[in-house]
Amino acid sequence: MKVRIMEISKLSKSITPSGTMAISNKARVLREQGKPVIGFGAGEPDFPTPEYVIKDVQIAAEDPANHKYSAVAGLNVLKDEIVRTSKLYSGIEVGQENIVVSNGGKHAILTTFMSLLNPGDEVLIPSPYWTTYPEAVKISGGNPVIVDTEFDDDFKINTDQLEALKTNKTKILVWVSPSNPTGVVYTKEEAEKIYNWAFDNDIWILSDELYEHLVYEGVTSPSPAQYDKTLKNTIVINGVAKAYSMTGWRVGWIIANTEVIDMAKKIQSHATSNVSNLSQIAAYSALKNGLNETKIMKESFNRRRLNAIDKFSQIENVNLIESTGAFYLFPDVSYYCSNGIINGVNNSIDFCNWLLDEYFIAFVPGEVFGKNGFLRCSYALSDENLDEGLNRFSKAIKDIK
Repeated sequence: MKVRIMEISKLSKSITPSGTMAISNKARVLREQGKPVIGFGAGEPDFPTPEYVIKDVQIAAEDPANHKYSAVAGLNVLKDEIVRTSKLYSGIEVGQENIVVSNGGKHAILTTFMSLLNPGDEVLIPSPYWTTYPEAVKISGGNPVIVDTEFDDDFKINTDQLEALKTNKTKILVWVSPSNPTGVVYTKEEAEKIYNWAFDNDIWILSDELYEHLVYEGVTSPSPAQYDKTLKNTIVINGVAKAYSMTGWRVGWIIANTEVIDMAKKIQSHATSNVSNLSQIAAYSALKNGLNETKIMKESFNRRRLNAIDKFSQIENVNLIESTGAFYLFPDVSYYCSNGIINGVNNSIDFCNWLLDEYFIAFVPGEVFGKNGFLRCSYALSDENLDEGLNRFSKAIKDIK
């Protein structure tokens, strides 16, 4: 008797797992083996969640109301704080009806794509890109269209590139400034040109603003929602993960017009229902108590940023733009990724594996962000580990000679 083998979804041939998680998992295995691994891969602050958040959650845990289901779109107290802080920090005036609280930024992004995309719709994604963007587009039935950028242009897109890639199927432009993985921040003038192009072409902007508070020189880019006050073509993604050191609490949100929000609520009602009430209370507490803790973290990040830039600049054949936002640098290490400079290393994946295997330092290779010959360095780790890790990197390069 012939056994029929059931096929799984065709998405299995197109969706790739998170590249950042892959390097983190390998580093974790080595640590479990007792190796002195220093990780530059994690996109999360090394600070604890603020104490006042923990205390508010402990109190909330005693309330039986928080042990039950709550509204899909989020707790009113949290949405009120999102309304208040969106106006205060981002210059966006919205109401509760414009908000859905989600299980982190990833969930918000995926739900947004599912709310907007029909099969075959195209999404413009600047490269280097955060690894989840193209995969979430594919899961949602759309086609990611990569907008390549150059080191010499500080990895910034321009309207000529967008115009060249636009088709009658182009529906969304992904926008993120400060950028993950490059740390690049667009100026107000640069951002406005991009926004106006999208609005003129009736293309949605999905604006990922999770790093808005982490800019070390100059000012952050204005939100496109400042220019699109009715949210006709703009969706904002934000959350507490980065600025408040709350990655594990899993709270993000979508800000959009009511038509998009109604669709997002339908999807979320079948996917996850409400976000954990205690996590929502934690996010409410973080927003309510302001940015004092964020400013303390920011001072440390900036010190580490400048230290890392200085150390990389002293390493031969490594080139770097002086990124001013998020907590990432994206050095060009292409010299060491080809031409037999290192035996068995032919790309930045090989290079990062070599660094991890031989020197126990974990960077994320540029390929997972759409750029071979680069690596992402997160400086959201202790000063001591940053120094030790970059000293090992410098030694690794010197050992090649």
